[in-house]
Amino acid sequence: MTAFRGVGRKASAVLALTALGACSEDPKEEGFLDAARIDARVQDAAVNDGGGGAGGGGGEVTVHTRLSMLKRVRPDSGAGALDLVIYDIDDDREANLTANAGGQVDCTIRCALNRQMTSIGWLQRGAGTGNELWVAPIDTVHFEVKIDEKRKVADTVQHFEFTNDGKRDLVVSMQGEAVGPEGQYQVMVEPVAAYDQAACDAGGDLEDLSACPQLAGAVNINGGFRVTPFGALIILIRTDLSSMTISFFNVSNGASQALDTFGSMNGTGSQFAAGLPVGLSPDASYLAVFTRDEFLWKIHNLQAIPNPPDPVRLELFETDGDRMGDCQRPAPFDFNVVQFDPRFDESGDHVFFMATGDCSKQNSPGVANRDDYDILRVDKSMAADSVVSVTKNLRSNSWANHELTSFDLSKDGKRLVFTAPRPNDNANRSVWMIDADPAQAFPEYICGKNSTPVAAEDGHSRCEFLFDAVPDAKVFYESVRFHEVEVRQ
Repeated sequence: MTAFRGVGRKASAVLALTALGACSEDPKEEGFLDAARIDARVQDAAVNDGGGGAGGGGGEVTVHTRLSMLKRVRPDSGAGALDLVIYDIDDDREANLTANAGGQVDCTIRCALNRQMTSIGWLQRGAGTGNELWVAPIDTVHFEVKIDEKRKVADTVQHFEFTNDGKRDLVVSMQGEAVGPEGQYQVMVEPVAAYDQAACDAGGDLEDLSACPQLAGAVNINGGFRVTPFGALIILIRTDLSSMTISFFNVSNGASQALDTFGSMNGTGSQFAAGLPVGLSPDASYLAVFTRDEFLWKIHNLQAIPNPPDPVRLELFETDGDRMGDCQRPAPFDFNVVQFDPRFDESGDHVFFMATGDCSKQNSPGVANRDDYDILRVDKSMAADSVVSVTKNLRSNSWANHELTSFDLSKDGKRLVFTAPRPNDNANRSVWMIDADPAQAFPEYICGKNSTPVAAEDGHSRCEFLFDAVPDAKVFYESVRFHEVEVRQ
C-alpha cells in the first residue's frame, strides 16, 4: 500500500421508532413513551462507538485518525486474497489485520471494525445453513487481532454492526431464518466481550441492561436495522408491501419508540426495503430517510421525537424505470439512484449522500459509456437550492469520471474519502481523499506521498491517496471508513 505522510499535499486546483409491524395507535400496545422521557433518554445516550481501551501500554493517550478498508488482490493466475487493512494517517503506518490473524478472520461474507477500532467481527459459514458471527479484540498500538480471545456470538446471523452505549462495546446482529413472506428475524444486542451467562440467565442487573443480551425487536425478511452515533440508540426498520416503518430501541433502558411510517400500509406493490439509506444526525435531533416511492427518490428530515410532525421532504429525482421517464432534471438532480447510508457533518447541519445513475448514457446514446456518480450535500432544511455537488465529478468517458464504490466523511466533516478506479487504469481501484467544502470551484485532492497529480481533460489534476501496484495482479480497495482511535503510547 502506498500513502502519504503527515497532513499530505494538495493537488493544484488548476491542472490539478416502530412498534414492530403494527398500525395500532394504542400506546401500551405500541410501546410508546411520553415525550419528556424519550427526549431525555435520547439526549443522555452516549455519543461513543468505541471504548474498550486503547490496547497496550500505560502512557499518554492520543487520538489518531485512521482508515479501514477491504483490499482484494486478484493475481492474473492463482488464488487471490481479500483482507481488511488499516492505515494510520498520523503515523503513516499500515497493517493487514486479517493476514496478522493467521487466516482465522475471514472477510469473504463480511468483516468490520467498530469505530474506535478496538473490535473486529466477521461472518463465516457454519455447520448448518446460517453464518456464524465471531468477534475478537484488537490491540490498537500493535495493529494486531487478539485472535486467542475470539468468541462466537451466534449462529444463523444475517448481518451485524458494532456500537457502544457509553458503558461497553456492543454488537448488534440480525439472527434467525425467516421463512416465507411472513418470516421474521430477531435483532439482538449483546456485549462484544464475554458476559456473565449465569447472572444474565438469572435476570441480570436492571440498572445495567447492556451487560446482558437484549432483544431489540423483530423485523421481517425485507427489514433491518442501523446503529447510530448515539450508541445506545438502534434504528429498527420494518417493511410491508407498500410501506416502511422506523422506530428506535434504546439499549440503556430497553425502551422502544415508534417514529413514523412511510408509504401506505397494506397497499399493493412497493419500492420500500431496509436497504434504503437511513441515518441519524450527530445531535440526534433528526433522521435523514431516503425513500423510493411513486417512482421518485425523496429525502426526508424526520424529527427524532415521539409522534413527530410530518417530515420535511425534498424530491430528488425520478427512479430508474419510471414510466414517464427519468434523467429529465437539471444538475445537480440529473441522477436516478441513491446508494449507501448518508453521512453528516459534525454540526448535523448538512447531509452527504451518493447519487448515481445512467443519465449520461441515456442522454448521449452511443457516446457516453460510463455511469454518473457524485457525492451531493443538502442542508437539513431540505431546501432544493441547498443541494450541491461535493466531488464535482467530471461527466466524460474518462478515469476522471470517478466510478465511486464506497465513501465516508471524517468526523469533523472536512475530508471526504472514496474508492474509485486508478488514473487511466479501470482494472485497479484506489482510495481517494478530497476537501469536503463544496464552495470550492474544484475540490482539493489530498495526495499520497508517492502519488503524482494526473491532469484530466477539464484542466484540473487529481491524485490518489492510497494505491498499490502489484505486478501481474489487480488490486481493488473497497468499503473505506474513517476512525478516530485512542492510542495509549
